[in-house]
Amino acid sequence: MARRAQSSIRLSHLLGLVLVIAALGGVYSFLNRTVDPMNGITSLSVNEYLEDASALSSNIYKLEGVIDDRLDQGWRQADGRLFSVLVSAGDGDGNAFVPIFVPPEYDGPNLQRGQRYTFKVRVKENGVLEVMELLKV
Repeated sequence: MARRAQSSIRLSHLLGLVLVIAALGGVYSFLNRTVDPMNGITSLSVNEYLEDASALSSNIYKLEGVIDDRLDQGWRQADGRLFSVLVSAGDGDGNAFVPIFVPPEYDGPNLQRGQRYTFKVRVKENGVLEVMELLKV
C-alpha cells in the first residue's frame, strides 16, 4: 500500500518563517530609524532668553525655528549674516523672534526665508545667538 504525502505545513517550517519575517522587520527598522543628530543638547528656553539673555551667555543650546528675514542689509558678506528667526516661545505663550548670527567662517547650507531649521547655537555676550551648526527640518 502506498503512503500518502503530508499536505500540512510542519510546525518547524511555520516557526522558521515567523523568525525570518521578524528578522527582516528588525533589520528594516534598524536601517530606517531616525536619529536626532543634536541629541544631548539642551533646548533653549525662549522665555528665559527673552528675559535675560546675558545670563545664558557662552552656553550652547538647540533651537528650532523658521527664518523670517535678513537683518544685515548693508553688511559685507565677510562680516557674517544676521537673521530674525520665528520660534515657539513655549508654554502657550505664542511665538517670538530671536536674532541668529551666522559667522563668516560658517560654510554650511544657505539659509532661506520661510524654511524651518534646527540650530545649534552659542549665546554670545551681547545676547545674539551664534550658529555653530544647523539642519534643515
